[in-house]
Amino acid sequence: MTDWRKFFEIAEKVLGEGRPTAALSSSWCSWTTFQRLKTDAGYWQSGLPAAEDIKDDHILDGGTWMQPFLYSDLAHVIIPAEFYWEKFESSKYSYGTKTQNIKELSRCLDAVEIPYRITPIVLEIKCY
Repeated sequence: MTDWRKFFEIAEKVLGEGRPTAALSSSWCSWTTFQRLKTDAGYWQSGLPAAEDIKDDHILDGGTWMQPFLYSDLAHVIIPAEFYWEKFESSKYSYGTKTQNIKELSRCLDAVEIPYRITPIVLEIKCY
């Protein structure tokens, strides 16, 4: 069983504070729940939860992820090595990419024996 609290604490520390909007976020991830897999197999996306959003058994309601998520319901979390952002501010459109050091995250997860899978483009945890 994944120690989700420890995972999120480490990820937020290594990759930086998340925001709901990619242009404002230092980190980015996608996730789904077992319940959502039963309905439409969709994924949410946002920055990683802030340290104060990470509770013993869930991600806090109203924080970075905007709603609560029980760790026991998390089925898949994906952290890309690079994510795209765009914004329109003061009549100006801008866009780009941000990189995330998933190799360093991998090293830190190994140190606490949290299982994951890493490729050149993502680090992910899948629960079966």
